[in-house]
Amino acid sequence: MGYSLFDETMVDMTWPDIEKAIKEEAIVLLPTGVIEEHGPHMGLAVDIYLAYLLSKFTKHELEAKGIKTLIAPPYYWGINNATGSFPGSFTVRKETMKAMLHDILASLHRWGFSHIFNVNWHNDQEHDTTILESFKEARVDIGVRGYCLVQDWNAKRLGLTGKEVYVLIEKSPPASEPPPKYLDIHAGEKETGLMANYFPDQVNGEMARTLKSTDFTSKHLMRFRLGWSDTKKLTPLGYFGNPAGFDKQGSKIFIEARARGLANLIDSFLKGTYTPPDLTKA
Repeated sequence: MGYSLFDETMVDMTWPDIEKAIKEEAIVLLPTGVIEEHGPHMGLAVDIYLAYLLSKFTKHELEAKGIKTLIAPPYYWGINNATGSFPGSFTVRKETMKAMLHDILASLHRWGFSHIFNVNWHNDQEHDTTILESFKEARVDIGVRGYCLVQDWNAKRLGLTGKEVYVLIEKSPPASEPPPKYLDIHAGEKETGLMANYFPDQVNGEMARTLKSTDFTSKHLMRFRLGWSDTKKLTPLGYFGNPAGFDKQGSKIFIEARARGLANLIDSFLKGTYTPPDLTKA
């Protein structure tokens, strides 16, 4: 039967239900991702499935705290500079993506939603900066109170200070000891494990177990995330990491911990106790 990205989202609600949620001061989570290659062992929708999954788990955590939460239709027409040379990696122009996000935020704002939080699962440099610019500009253009949830390591990469009013900084878990052997950044152990656990029909597990790990340096990582135009030469099969090492139980622990962290972050912000870190001193 496949999987529905609309399960537990606004799409499967009636308009009176949405109107009731607005009156109850519900907040909105907006998942964002892309459609792009994820190695020879997984389908193209990994990033949007996982943005949706993280949003759903975060919603459960928030509602356990008494915070009414809705999930907007997942947005997946993003930017793929890094993987754009692979068939199936759709990409849109920056102005197209900004226009779409602006209109989505404008609709939510017009109906009366007071707080909208972006949950993103894709780290192409231009994709992420486009989301940030869209939320920043929407605050000025339409008065929407929208916030991008950004992990601290990514915030530093994107040149954020932690003081931006449209950004909430998510703290990364403590670094593992010893450090991981592989740069697990795309279609590797983590994403393969998550997909095998929650969307198993989208993973060829037997193939994943046969794939050799990649061995890339931080220099390669930077080139990939900046959108190096010839990624296919760097990784002909389209993955970075160790897909063969995927662990379904470990992926469950990871995604549930992130959802708790995001829920705590949003909760602290709504209560007025959130203190943004000064990333310029880190």
